[in-house]
Amino acid sequence: MFLAIWNYLRGYVIIEIWGFSVERFMNLATHKGIYLWDIQKKGTITEMKVSIEGFKLLKECARKTKCKVRIIEKKGWPFVAHRYRKRRLFVLGILLCFSIIYLLTSFIWVIDIQGNERISKEDILLSLEKQEITVGILKGKIRTEEIKQILMEENPEIAWVTAHIKGTRLFIEFVETVPQPEFLDLHIPCDIIADKKGVIISIATSLGTPQVKAKDVVEEGDILVSGELLIKAEEELKEIKYVHSIADIRAKVWYTFEEEQDFEYIHKEYTQQVKKHYGLIFLKKEKIFLKSDIFFKNYDKISNKKQISFGKDFILPFGWIVEEYYEYNPQKKSYTEMEIKQSLQRKLQKEIKESLHPEAEILDSKVNFESIGKKMKATAIITLIEPIGKEKEITITERRNTLDGTDGESSSH
Repeated sequence: MFLAIWNYLRGYVIIEIWGFSVERFMNLATHKGIYLWDIQKKGTITEMKVSIEGFKLLKECARKTKCKVRIIEKKGWPFVAHRYRKRRLFVLGILLCFSIIYLLTSFIWVIDIQGNERISKEDILLSLEKQEITVGILKGKIRTEEIKQILMEENPEIAWVTAHIKGTRLFIEFVETVPQPEFLDLHIPCDIIADKKGVIISIATSLGTPQVKAKDVVEEGDILVSGELLIKAEEELKEIKYVHSIADIRAKVWYTFEEEQDFEYIHKEYTQQVKKHYGLIFLKKEKIFLKSDIFFKNYDKISNKKQISFGKDFILPFGWIVEEYYEYNPQKKSYTEMEIKQSLQRKLQKEIKESLHPEAEILDSKVNFESIGKKMKATAIITLIEPIGKEKEITITERRNTLDGTDGESSSH
């Protein structure tokens, strides 16, 4: 990008070359330090670009290689200035515009953060802000190695980070550490209790004492696996051990889902009336300048924003915005019975998918529809098999008191 701007400012010409040895011509030019670019072969003619100063040195190369050279187009600032030499204000304005753009490319206008999943972009930006690294900072003030060190120190979840500048953008890319898996503390004794009502389908106990079997009906809160191990010898209780219960328990359970929807809905009939407002954007702040009153009673608004940039990396801090207002006439319409049932079924399917356990196996589903006034209600009853049970820590003192037929208060007297 900078090379293209530099070539434009000093001026260049597009030339055609043909003759005895075009390749030798280009080799001689390169040997003399003449920069040729955008070289294209078009039959017997070769087209290329060369600076004004370089073109003046090509005469000798053409003579030695018996090649012909012809200018087909002149490009760049020197030719524009010459063309408008009598219109000094216009030329100065263009020069000032280029100067401002060049100055603006010396700052960072976009901070691009990539690789974050658990760490929010806001946290990264806050860490940078503490070091006065924000949008609008001079590129020369940025030390990428310091950025890496700061982010690693303030965010332990970052395993690796890199920072680099490209155009007017500061890129921060990092890899997060692998989260540590949750380990079961097997030293904490616990029961497994039912977290919902159901019918036990299967139970496989690795540790603990099963309290239920297949086909048993359980209520929420019932103990499924006890953390008490009763050690007996010749039918006599010798010892009670308290363990961390581990089991895979599956149960048949039922869920009910409900959705409602109105028969009537508003359809937007758009007219041909459109109003537009125009404004400018600077550092994400919007200011509307060209606008007219909106007399539409009902309308939809669409905002189109455009950031000024040279390529994808040289983004400038300003742009423009166009707000479009589309008038419409609201019309009441009604769903057919088939349409509203299909819509309700889609809503139920989405809710069921989001609510169920990932290991759930659906056995049966029934959907009932009921018209209630101006609405239709859909009720889905789902029968499925899924894991059941949650851990409940055992307080050993209370459990022993319960076994002894006492409570904590009576045993303290």
